[in-house]
Amino acid sequence: MVSEIPASEFPDKGILWRGWTEETLSFINEKQMPVLLFIADPNSPVWPFLREIFKEMPKNGKLRQLLHETYPALYIETDALPDELKLLGAGATYHIAILSPYGLTPMATMDPVTGKPSDVVNELVAILERLLAAWR
Repeated sequence: MVSEIPASEFPDKGILWRGWTEETLSFINEKQMPVLLFIADPNSPVWPFLREIFKEMPKNGKLRQLLHETYPALYIETDALPDELKLLGAGATYHIAILSPYGLTPMATMDPVTGKPSDVVNELVAILERLLAAWR
């Protein structure tokens, strides 16, 4: 599910989801900006909600723009979840989070069952916009 479309073709084509690789970790370190994390967990009771939120994300132009211009987006399936993130609750206490670039600790987490998928995505956008104002 990780996108293979070159970054130059965004934001019109969707979201550039990066996997957990050395290249991604280097990119996060260079960017020094918070990271949007999405954990795909088809065995979780919240999977139907996660799936619909994931489908909704590319439909939001503001989110696409923020992820294209400012924030890295990280997509990890639960069976590939690194221990560093598991120790911080990823995949257990949260599946969608905004992580600090310093240690990838969660700064904000989203409850995927709190509303319509578009509402959850809009809340993500609002958080990222507030962070943008404070981060720079």
